[in-house]
Amino acid sequence: MEQNINENFKEESIIESVLFTMGDAVELDSLSLALSKDKEYTKEVCERLFKRYDENEYGMKIIRLNEKYQMVSNEKYFENLIKVASHPSKPVLTVPILETLSIIAYKQPCSKADIEKIRGYSPDYAINKLLEYGLIEESGRLETPGRPIVFSTTEDFLRRFRLESLDMLPKIDSDREAQIEEEVKLEVREAFDKNKIDIENDSISDEITSSSLDKIEEENLSDNNEDSDDNQEEDQNFDNDTKEDN
Repeated sequence: MEQNINENFKEESIIESVLFTMGDAVELDSLSLALSKDKEYTKEVCERLFKRYDENEYGMKIIRLNEKYQMVSNEKYFENLIKVASHPSKPVLTVPILETLSIIAYKQPCSKADIEKIRGYSPDYAINKLLEYGLIEESGRLETPGRPIVFSTTEDFLRRFRLESLDMLPKIDSDREAQIEEEVKLEVREAFDKNKIDIENDSISDEITSSSLDKIEEENLSDNNEDSDDNQEEDQNFDNDTKEDN
């Protein structure tokens, strides 16, 4: 019994040492290699270690990330940590950036065109920010003309939102999803109609301006004709006077 406990503790210590040394999330394959055991057995050891850290208020904790494990600092001691370490800057996630991130998380892998089709505006700025924050990454290209880049979420995304995997994303009710799609279509339609009205107003304005110019030209021509008639009448009167004098 005591031997088994010691053996279990030793196995957990091996995993603990690897996670601490590596820093980043470590795949089960690598942990199995370190433990010289198969993946299934290694996962049991990792889960024991995870439980031990979870049940105690250690300064470190073990987290799961897509069949990987990582040792990180315990957020309970964040206020103490920043007294001696530089304050980590948190990404500013505005509403447009969050909307873009949500679309990528649920529809991944997806392209800029996919996002623009859903939201109705260019996602370039949001995508650049998400790439900068390390929350998304380029995950390939579509086999279509132009071979557009597609994007997917990263491990930092899971870590930031405390998700073990994408399966833990909140499920969207089908009725609610249909409602959201209808709201998006309505927003796009309203934006299109407004743009159409603006274009029509510009056209009407151009027509009014053109019509006004035509009217002014007609009035000018009419005035010129009247002036011409008056001049002709004056010339005629002058000729008659000349004849009478003769």
